[in-house]
Amino acid sequence: MSTTSHQKRAIRQRRIRARISGSATCPRLAVYRSNAFIYAQLIDDVAGKTLAAASDMQVKKGNKSDRARTVGAEI
Repeated sequence: MSTTSHQKRAIRQRRIRARISGSATCPRLAVYRSNAFIYAQLIDDVAGKTLAAASDMQVKKGNKSDRARTVGAEI
């Protein structure tokens, strides 16, 4: 039986999250890229809280690379 792309992504996420954990001094950076937008979060896994978040939903000008740079600078 073959697995779908969604199942493969979930397997990759579980494998990576088993090894990587963020703390308050060194938070984990989570980036999600959809077809329309890019999102980034800094996460403290010890406390279970998101420390900072940024997205390009309000940025209207520039191409996708320019908007991604803006999100990176903001985070």
